[in-house]
Amino acid sequence: MPTQIDLIKKYKLSVRGHLGQHLLLDPNLQRKIVEELELKKSDFVIEIGPGLGALTQFILQSGCRLLAVEKDPRFAEILRTEWKPAKGGSFGIAVGDILKTDLLTAARAAGWTAGKWKVVGNLPYYITAPIIFRLLEYRDSISTAVLTVQKEVGNRLAAVPGNKDYGRMTLGVRYAADVRKILDLSPSCFTPKPAVASCAVRMDFHEKKNEAREAHYFELVRIAFSQRRKTLLSLLAHAAGGQWKREDLLGIFEALGLSHDVRGEELLIKDYLALVAALEKIGWPAKDR
Repeated sequence: MPTQIDLIKKYKLSVRGHLGQHLLLDPNLQRKIVEELELKKSDFVIEIGPGLGALTQFILQSGCRLLAVEKDPRFAEILRTEWKPAKGGSFGIAVGDILKTDLLTAARAAGWTAGKWKVVGNLPYYITAPIIFRLLEYRDSISTAVLTVQKEVGNRLAAVPGNKDYGRMTLGVRYAADVRKILDLSPSCFTPKPAVASCAVRMDFHEKKNEAREAHYFELVRIAFSQRRKTLLSLLAHAAGGQWKREDLLGIFEALGLSHDVRGEELLIKDYLALVAALEKIGWPAKDR
């Protein structure tokens, strides 16, 4: 199989690092990332930003169906030339921005009819968070995602309460998925070399359940981290025009065993969910007030 360097030379390419294009060079790391997907022939995979096919080649070896979403038409054409002839209809390519692509429509066009997808990708650093939250919108259709991200983002996803990295992204993503770091990747693993270290993370998604409660959960997390240095009680007392009475909030905190001076960064997901349920009982403020 041709290496990434072989393809760069063959097609006389200039890879645009300033646009988030950093190609993973090491075949062993490529293989390890794909192995984490635990692919079967019956699987349907969506690959985000495949570039020159560093991961694509290993995905196709499993015999599964693959849809590659690639924004750069140069790379898309090379993918068609280098990889599609060998796989025929099992390999589809959608040229477009992952943040603007209707994944359900694209998946159906690529032959997906039923079952959950698996997702893999080396994400551009400057739009990592929007892509991850985009995937959360489709999580009823996704079982697992293995993503290469900036190490700082990986630390935030894996953070624990009280850690400086623990915040809205941590709580937002881990409400919807179990997350664990699987590999650290140095800048030298890529061309061109990024200015920061990277890591690969695995996300196993939960299905949506109570959409109204989910919306309340995300709103509560937003409030809790709107001013990190303030106590959660104080933030809630001033939220939504002060519709929640302080005495009611004090009663809820006492009933849940929460300190009056606790901050959002100190609470687990289960604490947020318990707090949401209790706040719903006293009436969730209308959005337009």
